[in-house]
Amino acid sequence: MLNKEIFNRYEKITYERLEKVCTSVNASVFPKVRLADIFSITNSGISNEDYSFALKSHFDFTVYDNKSFLPLFAVEFDGKFHRTETQKFRDEIKNRLVKRFDLPLLRINSLYLEEKYRNLDLLSWCVEVWFLAEYFYEAQENGIVPYDEPFSPESIFSLSDNEKKFPFFLSFDIRNEIRKLSEKKQIKSLIPNAWIGTDNNGNYYGISWLYIDNETGVFTTSGIKGQRFPVSESELLEEIMIFDLYEQLLGFFNNKRRSVSNREIFKRINEFEKKYRIALVSSGGARED
Repeated sequence: MLNKEIFNRYEKITYERLEKVCTSVNASVFPKVRLADIFSITNSGISNEDYSFALKSHFDFTVYDNKSFLPLFAVEFDGKFHRTETQKFRDEIKNRLVKRFDLPLLRINSLYLEEKYRNLDLLSWCVEVWFLAEYFYEAQENGIVPYDEPFSPESIFSLSDNEKKFPFFLSFDIRNEIRKLSEKKQIKSLIPNAWIGTDNNGNYYGISWLYIDNETGVFTTSGIKGQRFPVSESELLEEIMIFDLYEQLLGFFNNKRRSVSNREIFKRINEFEKKYRIALVSSGGARED
């Protein structure tokens, strides 16, 4: 009789990526830790339903600090079964508990594991940025960094173990390529444009576009879940869309994709503006309505 595997394929990849990051920052990742072993649920005032759930349920992965032995954050891999109403209900309870006990929770899917962002995947990016932010805020408390200086992963110039300039600025190379194309007069836009908004559930949806000339351009749309994790969803979504947008542009230059009229782009932007609450606007110039 065969024993049941603890991980499926994507969970195994998730564990390996987490372990790689955590090993370098004196942290550990543990799979299948019960919520009741993390949260002090006794006499906490939570409902009987939430109490019972915490006794029976676990996080896919929990990251602990090796010095304090305290949990830092949890990671959930949301596969296809998370689309069912039963699983959505369970996810909502879990979201409610991490909010109640103030534990960051990063929810990912298979797209977060694709290593196409300057040889990084979004899971590793989010986790590395979390630790970098912690070091940054600690430096502020110790007076090494001014209190009025905001933390921005895109502004980190280098790391000792990474040869790339601005290693966490995911679209750095693509933005440079777009700028070069604009300087050569091959496209009109100097930088990618983006409009991002949120729905009533706190999820993020956006459109990003480039003008090829006064009449035509390319665009892409995408969205991500709102996170209970200290990353800027709107800025991360913008970075994701820029990669997709650049693929659209390369497809146009290789005669594999057609451009669209700027009027069509304006129409799609207006649809987003009417449907969602604005969260971020990034523009290389005024819209030409």
